[in-house]
Parts: sequence; C-alpha cells; structure tokens
Amino acid sequence: DPREAWVWRAHVIPKASEYSKGYPSGQVDINVTLTSNFSGPISCGIAFDDFKEEIFNVTAKDGKFSIQAIDVPRPRTWSNVDPQLTTVTVKTFGASVTERFGMRIWGVDDGHVTLNGEKIKLHGWNHHTQWLDTGASPTDEQLDTDMALLKEGRANFVRGAHYPQDQRWLDRLDMAGFAMWEETLGPGVSVEDMQDWSHFMKYQLQQVEEMLEASMNHPSIMVWAWFNEGPSNHQEACPAYAACARIAGRDPTRLLSWASNKQQDDKCLEYATAVSFNGYPAWYSDQHQLDAPARFWNQNVAWVRDHYPHKPFFISETGAGGLFEWDKNTTDAYWTLKYQQEVIDRDVDVALGNENVSGLTLWHFFDFKGNDGAQACGPCHYKPDTQPPLCAWYNMTGSCGRRPGGLNHKGVVDAYRRKKPSFESVKAKYGRNPPQI
Repeated sequence: DPREAWVWRAHVIPKASEYSKGYPSGQVDINVTLTSNFSGPISCGIAFDDFKEEIFNVTAKDGKFSIQAIDVPRPRTWSNVDPQLTTVTVKTFGASVTERFGMRIWGVDDGHVTLNGEKIKLHGWNHHTQWLDTGASPTDEQLDTDMALLKEGRANFVRGAHYPQDQRWLDRLDMAGFAMWEETLGPGVSVEDMQDWSHFMKYQLQQVEEMLEASMNHPSIMVWAWFNEGPSNHQEACPAYAACARIAGRDPTRLLSWASNKQQDDKCLEYATAVSFNGYPAWYSDQHQLDAPARFWNQNVAWVRDHYPHKPFFISETGAGGLFEWDKNTTDAYWTLKYQQEVIDRDVDVALGNENVSGLTLWHFFDFKGNDGAQACGPCHYKPDTQPPLCAWYNMTGSCGRRPGGLNHKGVVDAYRRKKPSFESVKAKYGRNPPQI
C-alpha cells in the first residue's frame, strides 16, 4: 500500500568534485529506505536546511530508491577545523524524515589520509563507552565530560572500541570536527568463527550492514572496521575479511580497515584500504627498553610503506599502564605513572614524527573495567572515607598483575576521569602537531 510507504532512512553520500581532487562538489546522492517493500512511482520532496522543497518523481523498488547528483543550495563544507553540518528533509506521502550530514570527502593521496583533498595528521585515543556508575549507558553529561576532556587533550581522532557506537556520541564527534573509527563487535574471533557462514559470519555481516545503516550520515566517521585483533595471520580467515569489505565498500567516502596485532604476518591486508596495527613495545614486550617504541613502529611503518605504498597507516593501539595511586615513585618501576608517561611519550613522538603514520589512537583514554575474567582480581582495597575512591592495595599476584583491581589501567585519566601525568604530556605533544601536513 503506497499510503504506508513512508521514509525510514535517507542516507546522504557527498560527491567528489571533478575539478578539485578529493573536494566535495556541492552535490549529493540520497539513498532512501521506506517503511514497506513498496514498488512503484513516488513523488518525493527534498529540502535542505531552510531552503525551498524540490519535488522529484522517482520509482521505488522493494522499498528503496535513489536520487543522484542533487545540488545542495549554498553548500557548506564539513572539516576538522570548521565542522559545518547540513540537514535534509525527505518527504513521501505526507510523512518526512530529517537527516543531518556533512559535506566532506575522506580520501587517500600517496598513502596518506586526506580530508577534502588535504593531507591530515590524526591523533587521539581509543574510547570505550563506559562509566563505573552507568556502565555502557552513560548520561549526556558523562558524554559531554569525555568530549570536553578529549578536546582539552588536543585530540582530533577517536577509535570506537570495540563495537558500533552510541549515536549520541557520534553526534558530538560530528559537531566537534573529530575523525572517528567505528567497528563491529568482534574481539576474540577464531578461524573457526570465520568459517562458520551459517551462523557467526551470517550475523557478523548483518552487523556490518546495521552499523552502516545506523551511522552512514555521520561525517566524522572516517573508517569502517571489523574483527579487532582477529586471526588475519591465517589465509583461511581472509574470505571473512573480504566479505565485510564488500559490504562496507558500498560507501565510497570512507576507508576500510581492522586493528591487526598480527602486523607483518597479516595475510588479509589486500582487503583493507588502510593498514592498522596494534602493538605495545616497552609494555608487553621489551619492558624498560625505552628505545623500543621508535624501533618497533618505524620498522612496521617502513614495511607497510614498502608492501602497501598506496594505503595509509594507522597505529590503532599502543600505550602502557599506570596505577593512579602510584604517582610519587622516584624510579620508573612497571605500573608507576612515571613509567607509563615515559612509554607513551615515545609512542606519541614516533607517531607524530614519522610522516608515513596517518593517525594514532593511544590505548586507552580512561581506565576501565576489564572482562569477567579480570573481575576475579578486584576490586582493590579502598582507602576509607575517600571520595572519589582511592586504592590502598592491589592484588598483583599471578594473572592479576595484568589487570590490577579488575581494571585496564592504560588510560591517561583514571576511571573517575582524574588526570594522570601522561594526559598533560600527550596534550602538549598533540597541541604542537598541526593537523594539515
């Protein structure tokens, strides 16, 4: 029944200029999904911002239709320094949906990320959706607190780990001009999972579809990703990576990647349009060898540049842990804030100093609760009558030496968002790094 063929979503795809490489042309394609599987002629109204509505006569098929190369009146470009946003209202059969988007093009030039045709250097943090009191359902005020801290830290890049993101969070990133990496839920994936096309991969591919469906109009999103630290060192896993890339690749305005801890042993990188490695030199390996971050990352950057010269390179995870209460140690013992800062400083220095690193997201922005296994190590023994809480003693025996108190302590602020010394140090380094190169 055409009377029930209302607009469900309208995805806006900015078109690149034919005359200025990688710059928005001022035109968009709009892909509309209806609330039914109606097929037939439709009169569709399109209105940008407060401009007059224009009528398009189109034909829907199975509840979908597209309108190509629509001129946006007085187009405003979205960028990291001036994140101008535009609205479009799409109407059919008297019902309408208003979507917000940005006129921007993420691209690649000689192995470097570009935004609207200009090479850009990105730096920031990984960010889980978690607060201790609200868990994975933070309040608007808590989201605002995290955004304010990221801005104060001079970040311009966030990796959403490890699942599709809260739309409220993406709205804030759009308005702030951040670059965003969004990925499907998928840590701890096995080769067996990736060969299970009747169940695991069926729902993984559905998840990729749903992620794009929910987040397509957010201009901040630069990377679609999947399979954090998956088994990409096995050739038999590559068809699963390729299948995700085929779905996400329908969006021509973003990059495709995954955070690989297999590094140079990754056998599936042909299906990525950007190469991204996780690694923890001087923390999980080469402890107390403070030359390790420069050696490790420069070697990996050179390998990527040699083997995939046309693909940007991201450091998707790196860093070190530090216990908030261990702040007065005169030596740089493991877990002290002094040692954490020494390692993170070197990670940041090599990422900012190497022109072939397009982006860095340190792990992690704040300390957060670990998985169920880590909870056996916590909580710590708290100091009495102290708010916010402070730990007087941690169980550091056995496996608890990896997650003291049941938390991952690699944040530059603690779980209550109290700053560690590494926050100010990274802030100063990020603040000296111009985004355009």
